[in-house]
Amino acid sequence: MIRAAALALLIATPLAAKPVPLVTLDWPRDAQPRTTATIKGKTLPVRVALGFDNALLLNLGPAQAANLKAFPIIGKQTVRNPLIPGGEAVARGNMYGVGLAGARPQNVPTVWIDKAIAADADGIVSALSFDAERVVLQRAGNGTVTTLNRKGRGEAAVEANVAGTELSVALDLVSPETVMSATAADALVRAGVLKRGGQVGAWTPFPNVRLPFERLVPAPGARLLGLPLSRPAARISEARAKELDAAARAGTSTAQDDADTLTVTATKRRRGTAWVLIGRDVLDRCSRIELDRPGKRWLLTCDF
Repeated sequence: MIRAAALALLIATPLAAKPVPLVTLDWPRDAQPRTTATIKGKTLPVRVALGFDNALLLNLGPAQAANLKAFPIIGKQTVRNPLIPGGEAVARGNMYGVGLAGARPQNVPTVWIDKAIAADADGIVSALSFDAERVVLQRAGNGTVTTLNRKGRGEAAVEANVAGTELSVALDLVSPETVMSATAADALVRAGVLKRGGQVGAWTPFPNVRLPFERLVPAPGARLLGLPLSRPAARISEARAKELDAAARAGTSTAQDDADTLTVTATKRRRGTAWVLIGRDVLDRCSRIELDRPGKRWLLTCDF
């Protein structure tokens, strides 16, 4: 989405200095890990995310306060995506020196749009934006370690193959549920891991966005990449949500957004990447999440 737009706009310049061995961030219960991002002399409070590659996403106000300027010509684009309030926004981007948690600046693709992307901070920064070999989110607790091999050194996502379908799996510290696309849900249903539940809910990936989903029922012991599927849900269309629950609160998506939802139509539209966002139903049971950059993996210490 916004990450893809940012990386398409910009080409990173490698830094000469060696990354630090380790950055450790406090990860409070019932709260998001946070840090500061210093850009053009402004120090901004930002939330740390695990689900996208190296990038800093800012709300419009803080970006304007820092006097950020878009890269000429290609640094301003209209982005259309159902995750954005109203379905589209003007995205601006450039490469800036960003210092995280008071560290020396390094080049980070920075994007700001004219819609709010964070209600609780000035923006969101990827864990992969830290200039460190390892980034650890830590809180009290114990458990066993689950290893997730990432697609590449600079990529956040993990790959899985279920029933012949390639899934792109990412970690989401915000969503209460594990949310997935229709294609991913279809594969897991065909594999006997999940079944349709018939109960409607709403996913709020950004402020002022409500996208309907259908809750899925996991089979006993259902897991994906070794992670339990506790409260899985699949994106559905507004029409399907109303069929399942006539009293369901209206969401913000439109018919244009339905290509990635569970629905039965006369024509089959082309779907994008099959994706799964592992939510807090799983990650709240973890006490430590480590980004191992050289090892191209996530290490999760969890009490499953």
